[in-house]
Amino acid sequence: MYDKFDNTYQATIGIDFLSKTMYLEDRTVRLQLWDTAGQERFRSLIPSYIRDSSVAVIVFDVAS
Repeated sequence: MYDKFDNTYQATIGIDFLSKTMYLEDRTVRLQLWDTAGQERFRSLIPSYIRDSSVAVIVFDVAS
């Protein structure tokens, strides 16, 4: 998102949010990334954050 990669891993606690606005020739696009924790206790928070979303991307680790 910011042309930078961080090799250190930090588990998400609750929710982490990043936003970036991109200006294209014919439109403005706002990208909002919501990183939610995978723990069961945070599951009830997710519906309020994804409401009115156009796209959802689900990422998970198949190794663990």
